[in-house]
Amino acid sequence: MKKQIPLYLLVLSLFHWACEKDEPITNDDSVNTLSEDLSGAQGDITDYFYNFENEIEAEFFRFDPNLMVSYESYTDYYEATGRTPTIMDYRSYQNHLISMTPADEAEYTVRHYIDSLSVQDSIVPDSVIMRSTPFKNLESLYWNLEAEPSLQRYKLINSDWVLEDTTLFYSDTFDISAYWAVVDTPFIDEGLLFVDSAQWYDTNYVFMADEQIRFINNFEFTKRQLSSDSLVFRVNTDCNDNGEWDSGETPGPDYNDDGVYELLYEYDDNNSNGVYDAGDDIIEDYDGDGVYSVAYEFEDVGNGIWDPAEPYFDIDADGIHSNDEPYQDRNCNGIWNDAEVRVSSESECIGIGTYSTDADGGFCDQGNKIYDETEAYTSKDTDGDGTSEKLLYIIGDKPNNLIVDYTDSDNPAVLLDIGLGDDITDRWGNEYTNLIETITFNDLKQQYKDDVDSLVTLYTKEKIGHITTPNVLPGDYYITKSNWSKTSGSKTDYYYNYHIFHEPDHLNQVDYPSFFLPLGFYYNPKDLRDGFWHGNEMESNILYYTSNGSIRDGEQVDTSYFDTTGIGVYYIEKNYNVESSSVTVPAAMKTYSDNGDGSYICIGNSENVMDPLECPAVDTTFTNCFKVTQILTMTMVGSGVEFGQKTESWLGYKKGLLKSEIHIRWTEHPYDENYTQNGTPDENNEAWVSLNRLELKSMEVTESGGVFKKLTQPVQMVELRDLGDHPDFNFEPYRKTAQIGIQTLDLRELSE
Repeated sequence: MKKQIPLYLLVLSLFHWACEKDEPITNDDSVNTLSEDLSGAQGDITDYFYNFENEIEAEFFRFDPNLMVSYESYTDYYEATGRTPTIMDYRSYQNHLISMTPADEAEYTVRHYIDSLSVQDSIVPDSVIMRSTPFKNLESLYWNLEAEPSLQRYKLINSDWVLEDTTLFYSDTFDISAYWAVVDTPFIDEGLLFVDSAQWYDTNYVFMADEQIRFINNFEFTKRQLSSDSLVFRVNTDCNDNGEWDSGETPGPDYNDDGVYELLYEYDDNNSNGVYDAGDDIIEDYDGDGVYSVAYEFEDVGNGIWDPAEPYFDIDADGIHSNDEPYQDRNCNGIWNDAEVRVSSESECIGIGTYSTDADGGFCDQGNKIYDETEAYTSKDTDGDGTSEKLLYIIGDKPNNLIVDYTDSDNPAVLLDIGLGDDITDRWGNEYTNLIETITFNDLKQQYKDDVDSLVTLYTKEKIGHITTPNVLPGDYYITKSNWSKTSGSKTDYYYNYHIFHEPDHLNQVDYPSFFLPLGFYYNPKDLRDGFWHGNEMESNILYYTSNGSIRDGEQVDTSYFDTTGIGVYYIEKNYNVESSSVTVPAAMKTYSDNGDGSYICIGNSENVMDPLECPAVDTTFTNCFKVTQILTMTMVGSGVEFGQKTESWLGYKKGLLKSEIHIRWTEHPYDENYTQNGTPDENNEAWVSLNRLELKSMEVTESGGVFKKLTQPVQMVELRDLGDHPDFNFEPYRKTAQIGIQTLDLRELSE
């Protein structure tokens, strides 16, 4: 069984909400002059915008938001910077368009084998990177004196992460097959699909073998750590501190019948001096000896050995143990104990302990004042003789066993800090070396990688747009393209867009509807880029209203409607106005004069240059123009946030678009005026912020006999045999961008 996996899978799913445009709303104050006889200037729309039957090539100076704020014209920008703004190329398509309908599926989805790009038993070098399990080496330990006394313990100080990797190289053998088709499956179910036959897109499908390739590598490390039975985790069970395992103490009468063998106080020691005094509150004479002291419910025996004071860390160096000073609890009673009293006679031990003697004299041998059960232990063969010894500790879950070095038994040293190579000797002469142990650590790793059985590459044409309007024909649509680039330092970014037009009754543009996201009030480039979304269905909207195919001075059309989407409901208002005008743009054909000596003088700045291409553009004024002002007002129902977009376009006779400016505005922010960054109010008390501007640089029109009338036949195709010489194709599909006419608000560009 084979598994098919797309090698490059990019899902650009912006939003999946359908848009439902409600019926237009007629307001009492709305104006529509389309049915009126206007007395002003007029002309055929194909003379003032573009006649798409011809081949059109134009260049525009393109001003982004930053340039529009600072410079009102090309001349202002050039005089200030000595450079020209970004140049946008615009052209109509001649012979590189293919259109298809659902009936064309069999013709356009058939796959053709490309022998020159296919290889049998191709040996492809590959590699796999294997990484070890990261770990940290223990560098040292320190006792945390800053914690509460009951919570104090050793803190571990570790190294940085230790990690290794290695690259294993291998060769994979598989078949490579290449095919081409006009489009890939699945095919469209309705409408009309346009593709660009000059652009190719490759999709790779990888077929994997059933079994994966297994890679194994062993990483060997030297690792520093605490051992599993480290001293700091040990809980002392030698509760009579004699270095030997002992059975439990002998229980006595349970005076208070609570089932617990304990030491009972027969009075309240009001002054805490450890003896009964007149005035202390009597509890009960449990043992009936007529003396109010303490009663034992067990036989509290000593260990027959003189016990020195339990070692502690003297924080304040006063020679007296305080409750906040850590100590080594050697007899398991949970309190610090001083050294047993040295005496010279048995009578001196009455009420204290049992009189005993050693080489240094007599002492009072005391118990620990708690009932000791049989001592727990850890069974371990420490000397390798095959017999396990009883080690008087158990392993706890916290490193809170204070370490004491008895190398100098008369002055045992408390170790608050433990470093690499530190050794100690305990009270009974047992030596412990390398409290932080060093081990050899083997990390065996394995990794699986898919075994490629075959690779199939399919080359298809780039899709421009899918139009689902009923009863459409390819010849009804005209598709043009704009592209430009921007360079910052050594990096150049390329931008482009397709523009789809058709003429049902007026001049329409087909694109994806755009809406703002809550909350609104987006001005800076990043907010604009992230603050708008596009619908998934292309819509045809009127770009320029015409009356019998003519654009007319004085034309005014107001429309409004509700647009219901999955994000919200928007109230849309559009105002359209045309007036006769003139405009000055840097599109003069003559930019220099020839000095006759191999040099040239630039008309724009009077400078002498050796290359006339160095001369700046020169302004020229077009008088036979129409200025079209389009204002879009979009209000989110509920929040009341209002977004406005104003586009002013100048259309020249036989020149098409001469100049176009886009401005935006928002309503005043309800609670933070800093979010309201509108400019100076205009005559309608509306304040606009400039966003984008185009100014014509040059224009060339070549008349052609119905180039766009036969879009169903691909006239020119890129030769497939050339693909092997050009592995890097220009992948340029139709992108969802905000556009009006040929002007694009490419949100990918809004990043500075």
